[in-house]
Order: sequence, then C-alpha cells, then structure tokens
Amino acid sequence: MMPNITRGSRMAGLVMYLAGPGRANEHENPHIVAGDELITFQVEPGKELSSDDALDIANIMNRPAQLYGTEVTVPQTEQDPETGDRVTVGRKPAGVWHCSLSLSSDEGKLSDEMWQKISSEFVEKMGFIDPEGDKSSRWVAIRHGLSANGNDHVHIAVQMVREDGTKANVHNDFARAQKACNELEKKYGLSVLESREQGKSLAADKPAERARAQRQGRPQSDRNELRRRLRSALATASTEAEYVQHLVDSGVRVRPYFERGSSDRIAGYRVALPPTGNGEQRPFWYAPSKLDRQLAWPRIQERFEGRGRSEAHALLKSLHEGSKAQPSKGTKLPKISAEQAERLISGKATPDSLANIYARVSMSVETRRPGVYARLSHDFAQISQGGGNAMYAVRLAQRAGSKNSSTGWVALIQQANRLARVTASKKAITYRPQWSQRVADAVMTAEKAIAAETATARTATPGPSQRPRPIPGHTHDRGTDYGR
Repeated sequence: MMPNITRGSRMAGLVMYLAGPGRANEHENPHIVAGDELITFQVEPGKELSSDDALDIANIMNRPAQLYGTEVTVPQTEQDPETGDRVTVGRKPAGVWHCSLSLSSDEGKLSDEMWQKISSEFVEKMGFIDPEGDKSSRWVAIRHGLSANGNDHVHIAVQMVREDGTKANVHNDFARAQKACNELEKKYGLSVLESREQGKSLAADKPAERARAQRQGRPQSDRNELRRRLRSALATASTEAEYVQHLVDSGVRVRPYFERGSSDRIAGYRVALPPTGNGEQRPFWYAPSKLDRQLAWPRIQERFEGRGRSEAHALLKSLHEGSKAQPSKGTKLPKISAEQAERLISGKATPDSLANIYARVSMSVETRRPGVYARLSHDFAQISQGGGNAMYAVRLAQRAGSKNSSTGWVALIQQANRLARVTASKKAITYRPQWSQRVADAVMTAEKAIAAETATARTATPGPSQRPRPIPGHTHDRGTDYGR
C-alpha cells in the first residue's frame, strides 16, 4: 500500500475534486468511508456525494481554522537556475493535509468496511486523533473507485488546525506514513511493499513531476528519463570523463557544484533534460544521488577508480563556464564498453551492471517510449546481487564478439536476460517475491521480442550488399534526437 502525501490551502477545492468526476471521468460513486463524527453525522457514509455534500464537508472541516484564525504555512521554494538547488523565497498557506492510500493494481478491490478500518487506524497512527478530543484534527476518507491505472485507493483529507486551535504535528510525516502502511499491510494481509521492507528504494515521482510530463506529452517523468540516461552512460563509459561526455551526447545537461568556499574543487554534479520549449523555458535540475544512490558523484568516482578524473573535472568546468555548450538534444549513443560486455559475457554481472545494460538497450530500442527494458533497468537498480553460468557464457562469447552488430546485441541481451532470470528465481524470490515475479514477467516479454526479431532475421534473404537485419533502434545511434 503506497501513501502519497500533498499539502494545500483550499479544503473546498480538494473535497469538490474528490467528489467530482475526476480528470478523466474516472471518479465513480464518490462516497465517504470514514471520518470525524461531525462529518459522518452530517453526510452519511456510503451515500454518493453531491457538490452540496462536498461543500458541507469542507465547511465542517474548516471551522476550527476559522474560529481561531490559526494560519498554517510551509516554506515556498524555487530552483536556483545557477546552482540547481532549491531555495526558500517565502511561505505559502498549507492548512490542508491530503494523503492517498493506494493498492497495487493486482491486489483487486477492498470493501468499504475494510477501507474504513484502514483509514481510521492510519489517521490514528499518524497522530491526528487525540483520545481526549481537544487536540484532534477533523478528517474525512473518501473513496471513488479505481484510479485510471486500475488501483483501488482511498483519499484522506485532514484539517491542520486542531479542535483547540493548535497546529497538527506533521513532522517527518512521509516516513511515519510509510511505517504506518507497513504495519497495516501486515495486520490486514495486504501485499507488503518490498522496497519499504528492505529499506531500499529508488525515489518515486512526485505529483508535480507526473503532471509536468503529462502536460508536455512525454511518456515518463524527467526523474525516470534522467535515471535511464545516466545508467545508460555507465554502460558505455570506462572513465569518469567518458561518463560525463556520454551524458552530454545523450542529451543530458550537466553542471558541477563546488565545495563550500571554493570555485575550483568539484564536490558533485547536477543533471537536467533540455527544456521542451512547449511552455517550459528552463531546465529542472536534479541531484543524481536523489535519483539513484549509485549515481552520486562519490560512487561514480569509486566505480572508475580515478580513471579520467582530471579530464572529467576539466569537462565539468567547461560546461559550467559555458565554453562547452549544453546539449539541446541527444546526438549519439556510444556502444557498451568492453569492460561491461566482458563482465556480462563472463557471467559476473551484478544487478548494478544489469541495470546499466538494460538502460542502454532501452535507449536504443525504446528511444521515445520506454518499455520492458527500462522497467528491467529500474528493477535491477533496486537490488545488489547477481549470478552466472560460465559454461553458457562461453558459448555466447564468440557470438557477442562478432562483427555483426545484430548478433552481438542479441547475445548481450540474451545473456542479460539469463542472468536476470537466475537472480529473480534463485536469490530474490525468498524475500522479494513481488520483485521476482515482476522481473520474470519482464524478462519473458523481452525474450519474446528477441525471439521474434531473430526469427525475422533468419527468414530474411538479404542480397550480397545487404547487411543482416539488426535489432530495431541499434543502428540509429548517429543523428538521432534523444531529447524529448
């Protein structure tokens, strides 16, 4: 069960939205499943909500704030275009706390009674309920059917001004919400979120990032696209300098940041995609460590053991000073490095290197619409184990070294798929069953695509001057726009 927390200032706007048709008319039969007794007395749980009901709910929720005049605010931040850091520029109203609790699409639907129990206990675990009542917050849980992606879920809205006029405590609410969901999953027999259970997880998209991608008509958020391109660059680089250059070649903007008080000693880097120009005038910069811990600059330096460090620093400085232009689109995708290919073919690939290789494959065969290889890259970025079969690897080695680019790529992908299946079936299944099944399904999809491609290549009858048919996308590295 995944919690998603947002803050806002308009209770009426939120409740009206939850009781309305939704952005894609996906809201069916919106109704209350639980809430403060003042609200459930006024509006009967289970009854389909009207706009008048929604206004009644909002008015009841807002009364403590109106009575005491208590203002709840949060810092308002903007991204510094020079450093890429978020800086506080003021404060904005945030008296409304909103959290959606969502199941995965394969868990089916819960009853209203079950959501009533889960919502009530979640609110209590979050500290919004005072047994004596004075320091309780008014709240309501509204359900309106499956999301557009088929997830059963419930929305919980909370008034941040409590019954006595004080402010509710939401310190560390993201972590506390994860802990509460973990306890509720186990209590009610729901699927336990494995990334939370293991304490390792890639950063998820924020609502604003998903909305921006939707506005721009892009298949995924900047966060996920950057992670894909950075890991693809790791698959092709043998030095720090090559890594930075390959990022630029793939259409990633890169800038360094320096140690405090220095304009020379590089402490890390920031990355961004070029702005689309479609209502987007400036890039949104990310710290790679927030995308994936393995992409942090210290980890990059460890990975290449200092090779090409001075050249990388010179390249980063030239990008910072403007003597080297930042890319407006991708221009080429280098081949997988000999080091990565050898590791894969020898059967010594780790989940980290599999994540890199799948990202690189995705950049070629799923350039504009990330699919199964992008998902495999994402999944393998979350774990740290591997496996191998040296005998099978030896048989693939000659094919992978072939001058025929199609045969080489097929061999590499087949070997990656084989190692992925070994990892999922033998090592992770005992403690990550959901992850294991997801990987197994993705590998099966990937193998079907490879089988179809190789079958087509076998039945083709090329003339003397024709090259064997390559995997789609692998021969389009030059001159291809890998921007958005």
